[in-house]
Amino acid sequence: MKGLTCWVVVGCCVMLGGCKEAPGDVSEGVGQEILRADTVVINAKVYTDGSSSDVREAFAIQDGRFLAVDSTAAVREFVGDATQVIDAQGAVVFPGLIDAHVHPSLGGQKVLYMCNFAFDTTPNQLANTIEECAKAPDAPNWIVGGQWSSNFFVDHDIASPREFLDAVSGDHPVFLDDDSAHHGWANTKALKLAGIPLSAEAKDPIGGVYVRDSKGIPNGVLLESAAGVVSSIIPPYTLTQQAAGIAAVSDIANSYGVTAFGDARVPEMAMHAYKLADDAGELNIHAVLYQQSYGHGGEPEPLETVATYDERAIEYGSQNLKTRAIKFFLDGVPTASRSALMVAPYTTDAQHPEETLGMQMIATEELERAILRFDAAGYLIKIHTAGDGAVRVALDAIESARGINGAPGRPISLAHAGYIDPADLPRFRALNAVADFSPYLWYPRPIIDSVLQAVGSPRGEQYWPTRDLLNSGALVNGGSDWPAAAADMNPWPALESLVTRRHPTNGTASKFWAEQSVSLDEAIVLWTTQPALILGIEDEVGSIAVGKSADFILLNQDIHNIPIDAISETSPLQTWFRGRQVFESK
Repeated sequence: MKGLTCWVVVGCCVMLGGCKEAPGDVSEGVGQEILRADTVVINAKVYTDGSSSDVREAFAIQDGRFLAVDSTAAVREFVGDATQVIDAQGAVVFPGLIDAHVHPSLGGQKVLYMCNFAFDTTPNQLANTIEECAKAPDAPNWIVGGQWSSNFFVDHDIASPREFLDAVSGDHPVFLDDDSAHHGWANTKALKLAGIPLSAEAKDPIGGVYVRDSKGIPNGVLLESAAGVVSSIIPPYTLTQQAAGIAAVSDIANSYGVTAFGDARVPEMAMHAYKLADDAGELNIHAVLYQQSYGHGGEPEPLETVATYDERAIEYGSQNLKTRAIKFFLDGVPTASRSALMVAPYTTDAQHPEETLGMQMIATEELERAILRFDAAGYLIKIHTAGDGAVRVALDAIESARGINGAPGRPISLAHAGYIDPADLPRFRALNAVADFSPYLWYPRPIIDSVLQAVGSPRGEQYWPTRDLLNSGALVNGGSDWPAAAADMNPWPALESLVTRRHPTNGTASKFWAEQSVSLDEAIVLWTTQPALILGIEDEVGSIAVGKSADFILLNQDIHNIPIDAISETSPLQTWFRGRQVFESK
């Protein structure tokens, strides 16, 4: 169906774009009420969960929910005088997709307000970008943006990163995120404003590192919580600005066919911004909001009570916003920073001469207590576990909670669990733990290159064991992690790469742990039924089924009947949310 730009609409108007929604028409039959649909779609190729296992022809919608999913003849029975009838002419329809791990509240700010450059930017390009942003007539006081690659200071010899920024930033303080969104880079003015001494006596914060020059003086590169020491003093965007950013990301998500997502770290102000956008009718997304814990950024704060989280959940929850969820950061990232917690040491080199296993951000006993409390309270739990050592610590804590709270319990997600020791892999299914696979796995990319160098071969290449996890019966979902590591929220290249284990767009023939390839049917449900179950919204989304929210997408091609390496070119022609069209391709 490539090139299709509209459906034929019968009885309402000639083209879909010109139609007005009509109210449902309910007529009375002999002794019973005959239901009439607001909208019916006929003569379509409807993949009800995205896989090829169940294909229908038509569906009916009433009050924003699927009323019937069946043959064209059967669905015609729901047509009334005011029903909008859409003849899809054989077009392919999928359920709305779910990005189970993404950072929309941050992404919206990046898109609308920040000073941005590509992951693979060079020092000269970066300097030019910062200088342009600093000299702009409407430049804010703080120049904030990103994102430099994890290997930026491995690949480029920059004697003093803070002085590098000083030379192009004028009188502005500067703070730049890296591609993992875990680390920062600041100029001298920003360090001084944050109270970081420019001396060898500067003490590293708990859970973080000030990278230093040859004299031991902080050089402007800030690892993990050290980045938070600076970012926490940057004036936040206003509530109105944040709500506008979230509304913008809702539109971006819809343009890729995404109608639900899990925001993987949401402070209270962002929760408020979500509610403002939703109340204004600007959020065409089912959003699960994982409330942040321990403050996140700077040195850790005490964990608040379940009751405090409940109060926020009630205040900011709505039909579109699910808020009884919490995120814990257990470790860092397995890049050049070597901050993810590993079972075996990272590689050593001239810049990293000493062996290390990485960092553990939450003490084991504290994590066990936290999971026990929030699991007992019925919260969705996500734990950042980028290293196999963190995966093991998290699984141990889950096992402890299951023993007290009972099994199987709600699924508990281990975010970025790409490295899993073989001994721990069967524990995922046994403990109802989720392998939350994000960011997208293809390579070569700067962040993956950095991971492979830090972890070393052959262990480094044994990343994202999708096939093994599915064979074990474990729950797995896909997520973009945007704006960290991924350039955008586009799920289609990621789907292709899970099948091919190749980079989807650069034409390389090399594969990344080819034995872990999965089928297309197995890959697609990682964005439909699996994340719906994991996010606790399976009764609402994930498939085209009677009673669920009428979220669906019309695609430009049938991914089940094209070459695998063309899947990355897929895009929606239309996206519908709760029975309303919310996106149409130009």
